[in-house]
Amino acid sequence: MKYLEMKLIKKVVNAGLLIAVVGTTAAYGQNIAEVKMAIDAEQYQKAKTSLKALAASKPSAEVYFHLGNLYLADYPDSAKALYSKGVAADAKNSLSYIGLGAIDLRNNNAAAAKANFDKAIDEAGRRDNDPYIYIAKAYIAAPKPDYNTAITYLEKAIAMDAKDAEAQLALGDAYRGLDKNSEAFSAYRSAYELNKSLLRAKIELGVINKRAQAWQQSIDEFNAVLAINPNYAPAYRELAETYNNWATKSTDIKDFEAKNKQALDAYRKYMDLTDRSLESRMRYADFLILAKDYKTLESEAQEMAKIDKTNPRIYRYLGFAAFENGNFQESITAINTWMSKADKSRLHPHDYLYLGKAQIKQGNAAEGVKNLTTALDTTLYSKMEPSIAEVVKTGVAEQMSAIGKDLFSAKKYEDAAQVYELSLQAPKPLVADRFYVGYSHYFHYVNVPEAEKSQHKASLVRADSAFSNVSKVVPDYALAYLYRARVNRLLDDEKNPKGLAVPHFEKFITLQAATPVDKLTKNNKLDLVDAYYYVGYHSILSDPNKAKTYFNKVLELDPTHAGAQQSLRSLATN
Repeated sequence: MKYLEMKLIKKVVNAGLLIAVVGTTAAYGQNIAEVKMAIDAEQYQKAKTSLKALAASKPSAEVYFHLGNLYLADYPDSAKALYSKGVAADAKNSLSYIGLGAIDLRNNNAAAAKANFDKAIDEAGRRDNDPYIYIAKAYIAAPKPDYNTAITYLEKAIAMDAKDAEAQLALGDAYRGLDKNSEAFSAYRSAYELNKSLLRAKIELGVINKRAQAWQQSIDEFNAVLAINPNYAPAYRELAETYNNWATKSTDIKDFEAKNKQALDAYRKYMDLTDRSLESRMRYADFLILAKDYKTLESEAQEMAKIDKTNPRIYRYLGFAAFENGNFQESITAINTWMSKADKSRLHPHDYLYLGKAQIKQGNAAEGVKNLTTALDTTLYSKMEPSIAEVVKTGVAEQMSAIGKDLFSAKKYEDAAQVYELSLQAPKPLVADRFYVGYSHYFHYVNVPEAEKSQHKASLVRADSAFSNVSKVVPDYALAYLYRARVNRLLDDEKNPKGLAVPHFEKFITLQAATPVDKLTKNNKLDLVDAYYYVGYHSILSDPNKAKTYFNKVLELDPTHAGAQQSLRSLATN
């Protein structure tokens, strides 16, 4: 007999496996059924307490498997130890090998996982399709999900029992992971039709609508679940997340505030219906980040720390919230604590992003930029599902623009240049960010002491390359030519200049020529005077008539320009 299962946390947190329930006695079966109901209601602490009691009084592979699943997300080593105890308790039970295979998937060891899964199937009865379902769930819940392999196992499970509602439920999860929403909807609907008590299947129908931004339809679906069972907590959680998503799409501030309030109210009901376990509180913390309610998040994280001082993820929440609330040193301390205690495989780009931002705010730009650079390191994204990795990396890269702007405003030009370069890893970098890479390098060079300039020539070379890249992307971006000219003027041989800036000044002049003189701003005129005079000066020997033309253009904009006046007098006497 199979029972409902409930995803413990969002897929990106890689929570546990489907809970299998196999009773050996009526009392034991009742206890396991109660555990399963607690997990389905997301009362994780209640489930954990019951399982620990069963492990002490009636240890079995099933009990260790359930308990291992509850530890899998945050304490994989503890989960592995529990699955191993399951093997010791009953080496013929399939569940323990499935748990060990899930650990292998977390460790990116697909071959070892397959060996454990094959062992699980070998130990199962020929008519038992449960292992196929649980193995499929392991692939779905892995850090790098393999939905196609999961579907292969689920097709075998359904071939063995066409009326298996849980197989259809898992099939819906796999199809949804592949963004095949029509197939997922069909599978979830089949699951609910096969077993009307399987409320998660009905919940997932609403989730499909939410993914399509059919907000009201998804809300109606969740409310329909609550009409069946008013105390079904996951429905309130989904309501909260739907209202929050809907709010973020609103362009009206009053509508945003109203929907965000509905979201928070629904999540409070969810918390009231759960046992406020650490797991449900962490899920609430994830939601508060989405809702940008950092005051509540900081308070909630402090409460979590009182419940469990050993779970390092609490410090991540404290770090994020402290930063958003302007407590930068507290943010640095908390994130460093999280990063020192957590397994390195669990570190996320946002950990480095927040740490880097906090360090910059505290005045340690050098260390901050190092962490921002790590936040975009490809190794951090290789362990994610590709679609999730793309979204996360885009979000991180897009934040670099604002950070670079702050650094530039603080006249930390070298640091600003590095951060703007990071912003170019966004799928569609802003033209302004491309320009500010070069602009920052240029200003870094011109602001270093004269005695140190020779040590910083590389900044000019980088600036030249950056402005060149801008021109390739936007050929009529006039400022890129102006500053590339100024960079090349500085790169030129001071004693025997070759006029390296001439072609870039000429391109700038051509682009500015379309603007009538009376429409030019004061800065436009100053820039054109600079360009005209430089080109005129470097044309004196090669083309005197061209030189006269440009010096006269200088005087049209600045009749008092002494250099142009003197050059014209010299040309007139030659």
